[in-house]
Amino acid sequence: MVLAAGPGVVVGVLVAIVLTVVGLPLFGLVALVVVAVGGGSWVWKTAPRTVLSALGATPSIEDDRPRLHNLVDGLCATMGLDRPAIAVVTSDVPNALALGTDPKSATLVVTTGLDQALGLVELEGVLAHELVHIKRQDTVLSAVAVLVAVPWAMLRGNAVGIETVHTLVGRGREFSADQRAALVVRYPSGIGSALDAMASAPVRATSWPPADGRVAALTRWLWIDPMAGQVTPGSPEGNLDDTRVRAAALALD
Repeated sequence: MVLAAGPGVVVGVLVAIVLTVVGLPLFGLVALVVVAVGGGSWVWKTAPRTVLSALGATPSIEDDRPRLHNLVDGLCATMGLDRPAIAVVTSDVPNALALGTDPKSATLVVTTGLDQALGLVELEGVLAHELVHIKRQDTVLSAVAVLVAVPWAMLRGNAVGIETVHTLVGRGREFSADQRAALVVRYPSGIGSALDAMASAPVRATSWPPADGRVAALTRWLWIDPMAGQVTPGSPEGNLDDTRVRAAALALD
């Protein structure tokens, strides 16, 4: 919530300064509070919906993907979690993310390629990973971080904005979610196998993120495979969110 209020505070301060300069300091103070609270509330409420729209995610019904929905139902029962909404993004790249300001309003997003590329055990591992994000409320920060990073990305470029989101959501959170998910699935090795499959999938540099626009680009570090689409990725050393590092680490457990 503090992060969501950030843009409103900046604008509110500017308005307050202007009003103070023209001799209306009390109005400036009121404007600061109103703009900060109003802007923060707007970012908080609209962030998940804005990101879903930017990604082109559409609701998924059980008849279309019964295997996916059945796995989510079983995992939610095991984890004591309310069943999230499920949405689909059209992309051949196998990937998934979760959004929502609380577990009850969360949305689990999968690409069309995820269900097609992974076996049952691997798919269960990926879904458990995203449900861990929902259960421990990692998703509360995700979409808000993307929206807050948009102005910074406009000034400094998308690459800087993407790394800003990575810092805001927390480095190492993907590996941590892998470890937690391994405790709730029937076959823990499935998570590592899924990451291996993702890391070795042939992906063009222009095929990820799965939609055009700055907001979609800034979601890279929200996906279970943030390295998708990078033909010549940098050294994975020290990056616990790199798909290859996580797969290798899980193989050692």
